[in-house]
Amino acid sequence: MTYYKYIIADSRNLVQIFAEKNLDKADIVLTSPPYYDTKSYDAPDCQIGYKQSYQEYLTATVDVLQQCYDVTNDNATLWLVTDTVKRNGILYPIPFDINSKLDEIDTHKYSRSKSWVLRDVIIWNRSKNLPWHSRGRLKHEFEYILFYSKNDEYKYYLDRLRNIDDYKKWWLTYPERYNPKGRPPSNVWEFSIPIRGWGNSYQKHLCPFPFPLIERILTISSDCNDVILDPFAGSGSVIALAYYMDRAAIGLDISSSYKDEFEKEVLVGAERYWSNRNKELQGICSKLELFENTNLKLRKIKAGLELYTFIKDRFESSNSIFFLLNTSIEELSVDYIVSQGLSSYELNTSILIPFIKQLNSKYGVKISVRFEDRDNFPSNQLHNRTLYAYSSKSIYKYQYKLTSTQIPLNTFDADCLFSDIEINIENPIEFFGKDKE
Repeated sequence: MTYYKYIIADSRNLVQIFAEKNLDKADIVLTSPPYYDTKSYDAPDCQIGYKQSYQEYLTATVDVLQQCYDVTNDNATLWLVTDTVKRNGILYPIPFDINSKLDEIDTHKYSRSKSWVLRDVIIWNRSKNLPWHSRGRLKHEFEYILFYSKNDEYKYYLDRLRNIDDYKKWWLTYPERYNPKGRPPSNVWEFSIPIRGWGNSYQKHLCPFPFPLIERILTISSDCNDVILDPFAGSGSVIALAYYMDRAAIGLDISSSYKDEFEKEVLVGAERYWSNRNKELQGICSKLELFENTNLKLRKIKAGLELYTFIKDRFESSNSIFFLLNTSIEELSVDYIVSQGLSSYELNTSILIPFIKQLNSKYGVKISVRFEDRDNFPSNQLHNRTLYAYSSKSIYKYQYKLTSTQIPLNTFDADCLFSDIEINIENPIEFFGKDKE
């Protein structure tokens, strides 16, 4: 069941609030703590970061994060977005100091025996931002995303974020160099902050999360119906998008001024974003599926051609016909049939078998080889399939096609590999189609 709850409360009382309101334990914490000594956020003077010393600020922030630990499930993760800050010419490394305090915290103070475990550090390149700079510091355009978990069993769906955006034609010639599922993202993420709010009006919050950033984190680390928690909800962008992504969402903030904006602006913007994004994702999924299927086919063809060349060069096979037949469309398994000529030869397995193992490793395929006497190899063993002829000159475009009954096995001698795998790509660059502008 999905829902959202925006609660006006002090997150320093998080455990108590969860108990009093009987809230569900969270699966993900996605948040950004208030910046140290930056802005009052139209909240009471007791808020974290306002009129506090740096050490008081760190202690209060870490206390909330540890309470988040107590109100989350055992396999929960924490995504903490924060930044350094410069005051009076001194740089305060907030992300690293928070992490140090999480490591050093007295575990006996809390109802648990462990703290958050740091798994990764991601750089968020914000691109467009306020033009702040100072002596001794260049224009600052990025923040840190610290990724934590409670144990080793956390959710992490890397394949969901794979893409083929920068793939051109080389993946067709060297399919073995490319993961069939696409390329995973790096640890540098580029998302612009929403300088015009959520599609409705000018944003007022100092640093709102862009919806694409929230989407990426929820996609890689959560499932539908998971509970998302933001103890520093602010504009509520995390809560809003989580809800429309079929998650449950709980947000807390000490300032009541943002809740009205959340209900009037942010929810509307999140619904609009996710509606448009769903249409984009359908196209992306189709491209990824096409890429994966084509990559698997190319691996089979290329491995088959290498084996074909190997046998032709080393054995008396000039009168033989070579067939590469799909064992399974989804799996990388193929049957490799050599229909021998009248002058049969003795197979040197000490040479061939190690080479087949090399091909299996190089292309991730499983090749099953068998040799048939051509006189006793009727075409019905090919199940009347359509066959395509390939040469090593081009693995992604067959030379010609024919049916198995068109191959006169007793006399035919073709310098090519026959396969029931069809690949006929005319334009490698535009194979996936042009994106709509």
